[in-house]
Amino acid sequence: MIDARFFKKNPPLSLKQIGDILAISVPEEAKDQLFSDIAPLNEASASDITCFHNSKYREALKKTQAGLCLISQEAAHHLPNTTLPLIVSHPYRCFGKLAGLLYPRHRNSSQIKSLSHIHPSAQIGKDCFISPSALIEENVVIGDGSFIGPYCVIQHGTILGQDCHLEAHVTLGYSLIGDRLFVKPGARIGQPGFGFHMDHMGHFDIPQLGRVLIGHDVHIGANTTIDRGSFSDTKIGDGVRIDNLVQIAHNVEIGNNSVLVAQVGIAGSSKLGKFVIAAGQVGIAGHLNIGHGVKIAAQSGLMRDVADGETDAVSPAVPVREWHKQTIALQKLLKTSK
Repeated sequence: MIDARFFKKNPPLSLKQIGDILAISVPEEAKDQLFSDIAPLNEASASDITCFHNSKYREALKKTQAGLCLISQEAAHHLPNTTLPLIVSHPYRCFGKLAGLLYPRHRNSSQIKSLSHIHPSAQIGKDCFISPSALIEENVVIGDGSFIGPYCVIQHGTILGQDCHLEAHVTLGYSLIGDRLFVKPGARIGQPGFGFHMDHMGHFDIPQLGRVLIGHDVHIGANTTIDRGSFSDTKIGDGVRIDNLVQIAHNVEIGNNSVLVAQVGIAGSSKLGKFVIAAGQVGIAGHLNIGHGVKIAAQSGLMRDVADGETDAVSPAVPVREWHKQTIALQKLLKTSK
């Protein structure tokens, strides 16, 4: 059950409204039926909207008491007669859209409570909320409709686009950022990278003179760190999703719509193409070129370039088919030795 203390709910949606929102037709005889909430298959009641998008939940689908289920044509025959099927091509995406309408993201009213923390040269857009404990340094630009949470620091010269949302304790610096950035608590973006020269005389720090460039519609997880470039820039493309506790080193480039799961670490100057997926705890060495659509299995260590569309696993990571062959060969070797 969704807790009303934390999530404010909008009024119920009629089936016709749902059809209009999803741009699909609905049964005429049921168009006025109202649905007031969303719920998982096993918790839904007759006034709830639910969704089926994963075959692991087929038994729950057969027993659901939901009033409406977003579902594919192929799976609809598993629904009980008491649940109205709404056939859509992408059930989970549609479910998320309806959830966002019933439970819009909470936003404080537009206000800037304490000008003492905002440098006079900063440019703050319309309808922004700036927490009284936030610090906005000189020549910062913040786009319209943005939210800057408690104890955030936006360092000098940083440009933030429209409708951006920074939760508590986020630090941004040396960055040029597009619209609709969403950053979870504790993330650090734009700090100097791990750049130094090492020789027999010891370590010599190299100035980190690049920036962080972030596109539109990017999400960055809690306590994630993105270093600014050394002499070129660190680049994060449009639509990228970065989980918690991810480390992106200087000069790394992440292509559009890529996904980096928790505890991924990418060493300096590696370039990832579009729609790359790096699962949890993947380590990527420096100066690599990772192609478009590459998938890297959890806890893999990648130490070589990867071609478009390849799926890699293990450490050091190899093509996943080769990994399977190695596993089979090892099993055969063990049987032979016995």
